[in-house]
Amino acid sequence: MIINKILEAMIAALLVAAVGVAFVAVIYRYVLDSALSWSFEVSLALLTYITFLGGYLALRRNAHLKVDLLVRRLPFWARGVLFLFNQAVIATIGWIMAWHGGRQVLRFADQTTNVLEISTAWYYIAIPIAGGLICLDALWNAVRGLLRLTRGQEPVDSAPDALSAEI
Repeated sequence: MIINKILEAMIAALLVAAVGVAFVAVIYRYVLDSALSWSFEVSLALLTYITFLGGYLALRRNAHLKVDLLVRRLPFWARGVLFLFNQAVIATIGWIMAWHGGRQVLRFADQTTNVLEISTAWYYIAIPIAGGLICLDALWNAVRGLLRLTRGQEPVDSAPDALSAEI
């Protein structure tokens, strides 16, 4: 999907920027014997966005670590119920992230960082954005999975990936 490609490009750019900032900070510190005052705050912001948006992207791509040995042995109806329960838990966690992350953004919006003097809301905004996306994605997966279940299909395509192994 297009959103996956956009997120992949954004996360790659953020990662390159984070490595670049860290590299420049090390050069300044140990080669030029001078410290960059802003490098920590920029790195913190970049890594926050990489973490939360990357977590959402991993969820979208079904790339989080999972052990499904027992799930695969369950009867069809039980796998369906477990899938829907799993999506409900994921949606709830996403909603909690969005709700409480949004509260954090509002709570700390008037505070600024020490060096860059920007609102700390720019750090926290990644949490409700990722949480909202996680919640919406889980709800969409639940609806799509439910439709597949009503047709007698597995709720999710279980195509093997590079990390899966049959036991």
